[in-house]
Amino acid sequence: MFKVVSNSAKNGNGRQKACKYLNELALCNALEMAKELISVINKVPVTVFLWRPEKYWPAEFVSENIKKFGYTVEEFTSGKVMYGNIVHPDDLERVERELLRRIDEDYVDFSQEYRILTKSGEVRWVEERTFIEADDNGIVKYLKGIVLDITERKRKEKLLYIQRDLGIALSTSSSMNETLEKLLDSCLQIDEINAGGIYLIDEETGDMTLAIHRGFSPNFVEYASHYSANSPNTKLVMIGQPVYKQHIDLLLTARDDALRHENLRATAVIPVKSRKKVIAAFCLASSLEFEIPDSVRTVIETIATQFGVFISRIRLEEKLKECRKKRKS
Repeated sequence: MFKVVSNSAKNGNGRQKACKYLNELALCNALEMAKELISVINKVPVTVFLWRPEKYWPAEFVSENIKKFGYTVEEFTSGKVMYGNIVHPDDLERVERELLRRIDEDYVDFSQEYRILTKSGEVRWVEERTFIEADDNGIVKYLKGIVLDITERKRKEKLLYIQRDLGIALSTSSSMNETLEKLLDSCLQIDEINAGGIYLIDEETGDMTLAIHRGFSPNFVEYASHYSANSPNTKLVMIGQPVYKQHIDLLLTARDDALRHENLRATAVIPVKSRKKVIAAFCLASSLEFEIPDSVRTVIETIATQFGVFISRIRLEEKLKECRKKRKS
C-alpha cells in the first residue's frame, strides 16, 4: 500500500527542515563570530575577565593574555586561582572596598589602579576598568573587567617624581653631607637600584674615596672604599663617561677580585662633573637586574648632573665667604 502524504504535511516538514537549517546556520555564525571576537581580544594588549560577584571574584572567562602574567586560562576558569588571589595583599582591601562602594552607588562602570602578583611573584601595576552588570532589581549578576598592564608608565612617573623631589631638596641643601644623603636616598628609590655609594675625588691627590654608601656588604666597603689616582678604577671614572656593566666585568684589579662573590648583577659608574672636571662618581648596583634600563640611566645621569651643579654652587659660595673674610681682615 502507498502512504498518501498531503501537500500541507509536505509543506510542514519542509518548513521544519528549513527552520532547523536556519537555526544551525545562525548558531554556526554566532560561534564563528564568538571565535573572531575572542581572537581580537587575545590580540589587544589587555586581559579580559568575566567574574562572578563572589568573594575573590572567581572567573567564568579570561582571555589568553593572562599568560603575560605567568598564568593559564584553565587555572582561573577551573577555580584553582581566583582573581583576588593575585591582587597584591596591600591593595586587596582597597580594591574590594572600592568595588562595593561603586555597586552601592549604582555605578555601571569605573576604573582603578592597583598592583597584582605574577605567578613568579613579580609585582605589576595594572589599570582595571570594571563593568557592573545588574538585573532590573539591582542585583549584580556578573562583573566584566578589562585589565591593562601599566607597570612601565608607573615606573616612569616614579622616576619623574624622584627627579622633581631631588631638585627641590638640593635647592634648600647647604652642606655636603646633607646633600650626599639626599642624592643617595633618591637613587635608591629607583626600583632597579638597591645598593650604591658616592665617591669623592680629592682635588690635590686625585684619589677616589667612598664618602657614603648603602646596601653594600662590609667586604665591599673594605676593599672598594679607596682607590689611588693611578688605579684602573679611578682612571675609568676620570674618562668622564658613564659605564654600565655587569658587576663581574668591573673587577679591574687583583684587589677587586675580593668582590667577585658580591650578590650584585648590574653596576653603573656615573662620573660627576663640575665645570667639565670630574669631581665625584656614583657607583650604583642592582642585585635584581642584569642590565640597567635606558629610562633609569637617563635619570641617574640627570641626578649626577644636578650634583655637579650643586658642587659648583657650594664652591662659589665658599669662595665668596673667603673673599668677605679677606676684606674684613
